[in-house]
Amino acid sequence: MKRLWTFVARELLSLVLTIVVMSALIFMLVELMPGDVAQIILGQSATEEAVAALRQSRGLDKPAVQRYFVWMSGLLRGDLGESIYMKGVSVNSLLWRRVAHSLALAFTAFLLFVPLSIFFGVVAAVKEGKTADSIISFIGLATMALPEFVSGVLLIVLFSVTLKWLPIVSIIPIGQTLWTNLRILILPALSITFVMFGYVSRMQRSSMIGVLHSGYIKSASLKGLPRMYIIRRHALRNALLPTITVIGMNMGWLFGGLVVVESLFGFPGMGSLLLTAVKTRDIPLIEVCVLLITVIYTLSTRLTNILYGVLNPLIRHQGGQQ
Repeated sequence: MKRLWTFVARELLSLVLTIVVMSALIFMLVELMPGDVAQIILGQSATEEAVAALRQSRGLDKPAVQRYFVWMSGLLRGDLGESIYMKGVSVNSLLWRRVAHSLALAFTAFLLFVPLSIFFGVVAAVKEGKTADSIISFIGLATMALPEFVSGVLLIVLFSVTLKWLPIVSIIPIGQTLWTNLRILILPALSITFVMFGYVSRMQRSSMIGVLHSGYIKSASLKGLPRMYIIRRHALRNALLPTITVIGMNMGWLFGGLVVVESLFGFPGMGSLLLTAVKTRDIPLIEVCVLLITVIYTLSTRLTNILYGVLNPLIRHQGGQQ
């Protein structure tokens, strides 16, 4: 138990250090973006005096190091700053509703691709070398090769244009909420599921085949235990460990991929907000959005490591010896 808590503490410390380093890197990279923010806001016809006044009022004339520490202290207090492009509007008021929408979309996609990928991965492994295995493997490769925007367009053509079952765009009407328009989640979630299905199902297949060929599974078969009992009670649990790792590692990538999916469908989430912030060069909004995606990716990675260490004691024992 002591080694487990040491392992967890080490992972959490690594999480904090990674976030701190990445915050400084994100701030530096945003600073290197070309163009003068004040000039972009006021337009090319603005006078030098007006540009200088705006830079001073927004604190853009201060040294970068000073602005970084001001920004970080604000983040620790829960103050995400004020949007530069939308004067008088706080980043908090712009961000968290969009984050809730993106989380709903990611959760919907998660509920779709995880059980489907694991199920078909197990089927492909059990039917190794047969027609079902070939079909599932081909579909997995095909979905991995299709970028999100291509699968999204195909889904729009099929379900929106041809069958007319779902709306073409995932826009929430004014005065309504996402929870009264859940149908708009389906196409974006399916687009994400297409890509994730290939990675997870192929990992599940590979892991399951390795377990099914192991000695203890052969011993269980020689004892006369039913095939399905062996698969459910012995093989599946051990085969899930690598799959859990792939799912956890890809959760951060999933949030990064939301930029493409949300832009394609017009979904009002964090990804589309980040794209708008980049277009308008809204520095505080860009920094917070990118940092939040980084935190989600790092957190999912570390939680996956912790879960893997809990399920597989050998991992945390090896980590403690390093």
